[in-house]
Amino acid sequence: MIRLFVKDELQKNSLVSLEEKQIHYLLHVMRLKVNDRILLFNGHDGEYVANLIELSKNKAIACCEKRVRLQEEERDLNIWLCFAPIKKDNMDFVVQKATELGVSTLYPVITSRTVCKPNVERMKAQVIEAAEQCERLSVPQVMEPIRWDLFFDTFPEDRILYYLNERGNGITSVSSQKKSAFFIGPEGGFDPKELEKLATMKQAISIHLGRRILRAETASIVALACYNQVLGWKA
Repeated sequence: MIRLFVKDELQKNSLVSLEEKQIHYLLHVMRLKVNDRILLFNGHDGEYVANLIELSKNKAIACCEKRVRLQEEERDLNIWLCFAPIKKDNMDFVVQKATELGVSTLYPVITSRTVCKPNVERMKAQVIEAAEQCERLSVPQVMEPIRWDLFFDTFPEDRILYYLNERGNGITSVSSQKKSAFFIGPEGGFDPKELEKLATMKQAISIHLGRRILRAETASIVALACYNQVLGWKA
């Protein structure tokens, strides 16, 4: 059944007006018609089966019939992916797969070796599409880009920050603490000054993923997959 993310509140018998892109998708791509059923979620109220009571090229209204999943299934998702923006296609891959792997927050960090400008609006659209596809009940928050020095100065002290140091020493496993973050550098890796700063942070822990030098997008997915394994794939 087709799943759509909406911004409206969801409860039994509530009416939801769908957006223009969603109307086009339902009408012209999926060829749905009035009285067909879809799934709706908003990141707060769980997931509802809804009946399309009106569907035309200019307007679509769905009526929520019953809740089929509770939001509590994902209440404890609290994983951040902090990353230096990379090239567009690779960045798209990271955003989509991080959403599938349960990341709650995507945090672009402009490091000294970052050469790509992040497109926040593009990322926001992609996390919605990925959440619809992978049957998540929530959509990751996409933060505004921040300079690396401000990121270090404002990073919360009660959250573990695992940073990937491909040429340094580090642990090879992570703990099951759910309030964690992973920090992935740009294609050229972290600058020595950034690594020195990270080493002074009491909540920062260096990790490595083996003897091979992984691309930034590969490292992101491997780190998140390993963390999901530690959590028993409950993220």
